[in-house]
Amino acid sequence: MANKYKYSFALHSAWNYQNEVEEMDKYSENGWQLVKAALFHRKYVKNDKIRYRYQLDFRRIEDKGRYIETFREQGWEYVDSTINGWHYFRKIYDPSLPEEEYEIFTDRESFNAMKKNWARIALVIAIFGGIMALIYGIKLIMVPSVPFLLLFLTFLIEFSVLFRGVLIMRAKESKRKRNRYRDSVLITVFFLTIILGTSSGISLAGKRPNITVNRIPEANEESVNNERFGDFEVKYPDNYFLDLGIESKDPMTFEVVNEKGEAVYKITDTSFHEDDIRLNLKKGTYYFSMSCDTYYNLNCNIN
Repeated sequence: MANKYKYSFALHSAWNYQNEVEEMDKYSENGWQLVKAALFHRKYVKNDKIRYRYQLDFRRIEDKGRYIETFREQGWEYVDSTINGWHYFRKIYDPSLPEEEYEIFTDRESFNAMKKNWARIALVIAIFGGIMALIYGIKLIMVPSVPFLLLFLTFLIEFSVLFRGVLIMRAKESKRKRNRYRDSVLITVFFLTIILGTSSGISLAGKRPNITVNRIPEANEESVNNERFGDFEVKYPDNYFLDLGIESKDPMTFEVVNEKGEAVYKITDTSFHEDDIRLNLKKGTYYFSMSCDTYYNLNCNIN
């Protein structure tokens, strides 16, 4: 028994939404009619006894019933809507009718209003992406790390792609057509970057060690020698940052030591305070070590 339903998982850019319209028209011509639309896929049912022409509209609506009725009065059947504001309509195809019959907007003003609705929202999201890219770019300069690099690139790509889309949507129709077929790969890369870049950046940030230790001598403690404390695990190689504060009467030696017993960072001082000391650490286990003969006060944090 042949499959009754078919799914399409093709990605289409909003600014070149006509690509999706043409896909739906092609499916209909081959006997597959749209029944469900979602952000990343469309569901079709087999029915080769009828053929439709499809169109899309983008807007936020308050009275959905009245909205659908307005298009029904113009001969358009409502099919479905996506969560991000795209609405799907269709009309039975009659080859004897002119192509203008299958344009959902009967006047240029309505068409421009639809484009402006999308461009306005996309511009806000693009600006947000630009601001976030700037923030993470500054953080990347100040404290270079893989999570900040991933998040910076993710938001930079988000800004660039959406801002380009706004310009295309606002361009004349002839210029928009020249860009339509360049976007199938771009929009796929865009979504993969947003999903993988954001999730990877957040995941790696959550795996970074965050160890804070405050040490002062115990009541009967006179001195410590190579005392080990504050063990932590580095799960991936990167730059990590140490905040260190030392106050002691006699010189204190503080070390960050790897699992081989090698000091990757060492300082001896009686008074030392510095934040964001960069340590390039490989994957593995590390710990702090200290030696001091007299009263001391030690604060350290690594992240």
